[in-house]
Amino acid sequence: MRPTICELVGVNYGDIEMKERRKMTKRDVATQFLDSNLTQFRCPSCHAAFRQVADGTVTCEAGHAFDLSKKGTLFFLKAPVTTEYTTEMLTNRQKVLGAGFFDPMLKVVQRFLTPGLILDAGSGEGTTTKWLATHQPNSAFVGIDISKPAITLAGSGPASEHQPLFAVGDLARLPFADNGLAGLVNILSPANYQEFDRVLAPGGRLIKVIPNAHYLQELRALVYPEGNHATYDNGPVKRHFMAHYPNASVTPVSYDFDLTPDLFAALFAMTPLTWQAMDRKSAILQQGLTHVTADFEVAVVTVP
Repeated sequence: MRPTICELVGVNYGDIEMKERRKMTKRDVATQFLDSNLTQFRCPSCHAAFRQVADGTVTCEAGHAFDLSKKGTLFFLKAPVTTEYTTEMLTNRQKVLGAGFFDPMLKVVQRFLTPGLILDAGSGEGTTTKWLATHQPNSAFVGIDISKPAITLAGSGPASEHQPLFAVGDLARLPFADNGLAGLVNILSPANYQEFDRVLAPGGRLIKVIPNAHYLQELRALVYPEGNHATYDNGPVKRHFMAHYPNASVTPVSYDFDLTPDLFAALFAMTPLTWQAMDRKSAILQQGLTHVTADFEVAVVTVP
């Protein structure tokens, strides 16, 4: 068999495709993502279908327009919302999660996902969304959080091969059409079950991750040796979830996570658990921890 011209000159079409993709801006990647999944979105302002995405702007049938940032992120709120989650706190969270703190739990979450469009509701700075997108390449992922600093961080860094779409949005007004999502992940985050029910497709999966009683127990004992914060009870959150989804299955996930002094300092800075102990920060960091318990319940519901 005679060699092709590409073989003679040593050209690999796969390499060309990857090089061309690397030339794409994050806005280009996000535009391509939206164009491929446009029918599964809807305008959060008026609930009309999105008509088109062109020149970095997605527009609904009623004329509402949302511009993609240079980082390829969208802003779906009418005005920014101030939260306690600062860029410094979120950067520390990114450091701890990037070191693998959630990985064993995310492996359990990933087992329950089915292919399709999947929302990470309350995605924070995007580490969980990116992990899931990398490990579930046959799906498309969207990360939504109400914190603009969180989504700004999520959009930072180089675009990956399976880059999620990130947006600032309200879980009470999700920008999705009815019954279109194959999956919805809600990890240690507030929830809106009415909206979750609306956007999930028949056969779709809702996966809710709830902290269990021993979550960060070593940090809790160090920071609050006594008083109301010394223990944690997930009862109210779990009862609310189970009242809405009485047939949910629950999988416990618990493991130890090793800490370096640097990771312990980042862990201290990332969690609301320590907010009332900032006056003792230096003494607590000096004492430190070498490991901490990660303890979760992964609750799964399949939509009829």
